[in-house]
Amino acid sequence: EIIRGKLLAVVDEMGLVLARSSMSPVIYEVLDFACGICDPAGQLIAQTNGITVFTGTFSTQISAVLRKFRGNINPGDVFIMNNPYEGGTHLCDVAVMKPVFIADRFVAFAIALAHWSEVGGKTPGSLPPDATEVFQEGIRFPALKLFDRGVRQDAIYEIIETNVRLPRMSLGDLNAELASVRIADIRLAEVAGKYGADKLVAAFEHILATSERLSRAAI
Repeated sequence: EIIRGKLLAVVDEMGLVLARSSMSPVIYEVLDFACGICDPAGQLIAQTNGITVFTGTFSTQISAVLRKFRGNINPGDVFIMNNPYEGGTHLCDVAVMKPVFIADRFVAFAIALAHWSEVGGKTPGSLPPDATEVFQEGIRFPALKLFDRGVRQDAIYEIIETNVRLPRMSLGDLNAELASVRIADIRLAEVAGKYGADKLVAAFEHILATSERLSRAAI
């Protein structure tokens, strides 16, 4: 229960970091985002809600990363995705996912999903009501490595900067999501440092098992 409480505090801090450092009013005013911690299989362990529906897409988005990069997920990696055909919602909702390692042991994913005000496309704001194909809605990111073993992939930043109308705002929102998943990485390392990685992973399993049992009982 103590570790569960710490996990809830971590995701709340993720949300505060994201809201306070983002540049889009739809994020810091409307709170059109969600943050979470998932296990290495993508099962949701803890979340903070701005838009609750996002927490239902975390697992499918992480599954897209696992399908593409299984065996090639390393400390320092960060992934980006907004493709609705791989578990996303619409193109403005961009997910940033960071695998969390404790002493080279892969224990979790930290994920932040937020609505950027601009991702390109045929109309400002990237929500064309008369769109007839997804290409008119803006940039589509398949599951990509934004950072590879800690090395920033500058080409992705250049593509964003070149294809959106408000590059400073969009890249600012990206940096806010990065700050969010990075604080989760730091806090989970602190929890593991105090209680041990084994107890942290055991707490994940306990949360999943008790949640399933309570849900089945309610149904």
